[in-house]
Amino acid sequence: MARYDTIIVGGGPAGATAALMLAKGGARVLLAERRKMPRYKPCGGCLSRRVERLLPFDLGRLVEERITNLTFTWRGRDPVEGTFSEPMAYMIWRNKFDQALCERAVEAGAVLQDGRAVRSVTASANHVDVDLDGQTATADFLIGADGVCGVVARDLFPDRAQPGLVALNAELPLTRAGEAALKGRVILDAGQVPGGYGWAFPKGGVASVGVAVERKAARRLLSCFTAFLGSSGLSGGGAIRTTGALIPIHRDGNRSLSRGRALLTGDAASLVDPLLGEGIYYAIQSGQMAAETILTDGSRHGDLSSYQAAVSRMIIPELEAAGRLSRTAHRASWLWFQVLKRRRVVMDLYKKVLMGEASYRWFEDQVWAGTPRFVVALFGLWAGRGALSDRRQGAGS
Repeated sequence: MARYDTIIVGGGPAGATAALMLAKGGARVLLAERRKMPRYKPCGGCLSRRVERLLPFDLGRLVEERITNLTFTWRGRDPVEGTFSEPMAYMIWRNKFDQALCERAVEAGAVLQDGRAVRSVTASANHVDVDLDGQTATADFLIGADGVCGVVARDLFPDRAQPGLVALNAELPLTRAGEAALKGRVILDAGQVPGGYGWAFPKGGVASVGVAVERKAARRLLSCFTAFLGSSGLSGGGAIRTTGALIPIHRDGNRSLSRGRALLTGDAASLVDPLLGEGIYYAIQSGQMAAETILTDGSRHGDLSSYQAAVSRMIIPELEAAGRLSRTAHRASWLWFQVLKRRRVVMDLYKKVLMGEASYRWFEDQVWAGTPRFVVALFGLWAGRGALSDRRQGAGS
């Protein structure tokens, strides 16, 4: 096979975005995807509006539902709603979304090899080799965008992070009543899933319904899913498709994301929002960073270490703030729900994050700034982290 400047393993948002940017920058790019495109991808398909700022095309024709209502429930009951005048999220099907990104990459000059699996990767000081269904492809650089159980991380990153959550998702056909109830609305449920949450997302006449639990509670996954279906009034009897998945939420910012001539992006790098479970935004962002690093420092010096620094500066602090909120919400879920009920402004604050108007770090500070000090202290204890920082405790009243 021909030699490339960069080989990218995985045709999802991270890989396709990196391929697009590299090809536009004049690089010879091979984008390898193990399944034929468009392919089904287990995913809730909820895009926060901030993703729009990163995309090279208008989402219009890909949007199945525009979300203007965010509803939190406690064990399927007692809804706390935030209703907004404009969409703060979009629902999409990943097969169509990923296909659109790959098409843009191919139009820019990238070579797409879909339906061919990468069996192994090896790296030396001067190049990388990829075994693509028995044929060897060689490149100067390699990007791992092949997800939570990816080959690149397996072969080149021995300290790779382990997925923190296990999920079960079903696509349910909606009756007219069910469709009306979910129209423009996403539901997030707390209180009956250990260390995780339940969700119901609309996609036209279909609902994506699921739960995610901590890996140590994986044996309870099906019972939690059944309980959520029952409490939410949905029925899984006529599911179109049911799939399981590992969710690589961010937990440790110290693991290597660059090693020699290889980089990890998106889910392969565990760049998934621990609070919302969204990975697409950070996949696209990290794909852009990977491409920029290769086009600049890589092409000049063969050194990709600046990628780790960029991710640590721009992405990791956001995920760590989301992680602190997530541990609080999941371990002290009843108390967190009371804060949502009594401080409805939290919904408006969170909308700013989803719209890309504010950071998670800002949101975290604002949540605690309006929360009484004794409640903040309880959060710190119940979440297993001791007291929260003095700065946030001092902001309470």
